[in-house]
Amino acid sequence: MTTWQLPTASGLTRRGAILGALAGAGSLALAGCGTSSGSKSSGGVLNVAGQSDNLTRVFNPFLPNTAQGLTYTNQSSGGFIYEPLVQINSVNIGDDLPWLAKSWKWSNNNKTLTLELQSGVKWTDGKPFSADDVAFTYNLLKKYPAVNVAGIVFDTITVNSPTEVVLDFKEGSEQFFANIVSAPIVSQHLWASEDPTKYTDENPVGTGPFKLSTFSPQSFLLARNDDYWQTPAAISGLRFIAYSDNESMTNALVGGSADWGGTYIADAQKTYLDRSANNHYWAPLAGTDGLIPNLERWPLSDLAVRQAISAGIDRTQVGAASGSPPCTSVTGLPMPAYTSFIAPQYKNANFTQDTAKAKQIMTGAGYTMGSDGYYQKGGKRVEFSVSFPSSYTDIASRCQVLVSQLKTIGIKFNIATTTVNDINTLTATGDFDSTMGYPVSPPPDAFEFFQNTMDPNTYYPIGQATPTYENIERFQNAEAKALFQQYPNATSDAERQQILNQIETIFVENLPWIPIFYWGSYGNWSTAKATGFPTPQDPYFSPVPNPVVALRLKPV
Repeated sequence: MTTWQLPTASGLTRRGAILGALAGAGSLALAGCGTSSGSKSSGGVLNVAGQSDNLTRVFNPFLPNTAQGLTYTNQSSGGFIYEPLVQINSVNIGDDLPWLAKSWKWSNNNKTLTLELQSGVKWTDGKPFSADDVAFTYNLLKKYPAVNVAGIVFDTITVNSPTEVVLDFKEGSEQFFANIVSAPIVSQHLWASEDPTKYTDENPVGTGPFKLSTFSPQSFLLARNDDYWQTPAAISGLRFIAYSDNESMTNALVGGSADWGGTYIADAQKTYLDRSANNHYWAPLAGTDGLIPNLERWPLSDLAVRQAISAGIDRTQVGAASGSPPCTSVTGLPMPAYTSFIAPQYKNANFTQDTAKAKQIMTGAGYTMGSDGYYQKGGKRVEFSVSFPSSYTDIASRCQVLVSQLKTIGIKFNIATTTVNDINTLTATGDFDSTMGYPVSPPPDAFEFFQNTMDPNTYYPIGQATPTYENIERFQNAEAKALFQQYPNATSDAERQQILNQIETIFVENLPWIPIFYWGSYGNWSTAKATGFPTPQDPYFSPVPNPVVALRLKPV
């Protein structure tokens, strides 16, 4: 599962992701650009709306709930300041962009990854970047598991030259490529003496296209890096402004005080698009989301209850509450993008609502209807809550629909909101009944889709935090555990698909989590001050604020 550092409410995708020849300088002076959250963007500076409960001057890309997170980038998607080796493309799957690494190749049965790095790259303090910095970063993640939120596991990393590094793995690991190459690279000369679990990094030094200029508790300005190793950005800067929730972000976008954002907008056509011909809204399909149960808490620990919920809900109605299409395939895989990965027996097996079947499942499992209209067993009412941050209004809309739908089939569903800062701790340690908003993005293949959510090899007991936010529902199954161990050692596509077919069967029969809708990578922007954003007609990358798009923008 993804971490709440990447909330769907802010339109971010799961693990990684967000070149082209870029022309023009045309920058305008940054002098006089204020940091007020209500100010209009001026000249070549775009205001970017983000979400934060408490904006602090912490730019350490390995820590949660920091100013770095307001930029929509962290250890899984980067980066305006700290860059990854490769930019994973979540819109055009497979069209990943060489970044700090200009090329790569797998060998030794996918146990060795050799990366050729760019030359001539410099840190913003003028020091040269090299393979030593890459090796240092990965060894840092290995030494401090607490900051390795992407779960990157490797055996050794070797520096062959200033522009070549080799990662060796104990097992075939190509299926984890997106995670591996998305780590933000930090400088050895500045970080070697720091503890990454505590380092605030108030004045970040990266290799990225922007660098920190000014900071306030409400916003901060990233100015263009004129000495960038690629063609510098044509816009002169990005001002990231902190808003408390989706509604205030939407108001900023509609009112023109924000030029770019990544948030769900209710009734977007009327609310945003019709207000100006310059306003644009696009949410390319990015993955699957649904109800994530805690499998070690009753009643969701009972498969019959999960099956009844899955049968009884109207996925179209739940998705419509936030403008999302319903999940169709019983495997949970996003369709039609993953049609080729569907096991033969599930090619045409889709979710359908059947409230009568839901009630039959409950009564068949020994539940009886109480006088209050809810099922019960052993004197206990079938009741559970869903935990999510109160500021995520799109998730609230979905859950409010579910309250009514589950009542229809005799299940009491309660909403228990929390804060953005607290949700990670609750879900990682298992202190929840259920949650929503851990979307599963399309990875390079279908295996990681399941590995992220139901791999028993990543099981941790209640109270012990899952370090990578995977399998937060704490699914256990001996057959599945063995299959996930076998997959990396498969030597052919046919063998890998055979294993995947068995994993899909375990998913369908055990329903470790309940897929409900497909979600989009929300992007909202105005072309009044800059053009060059991705569109459905030119879907070169995610429309969520990210450096790939920023480098393509041209001031009007």
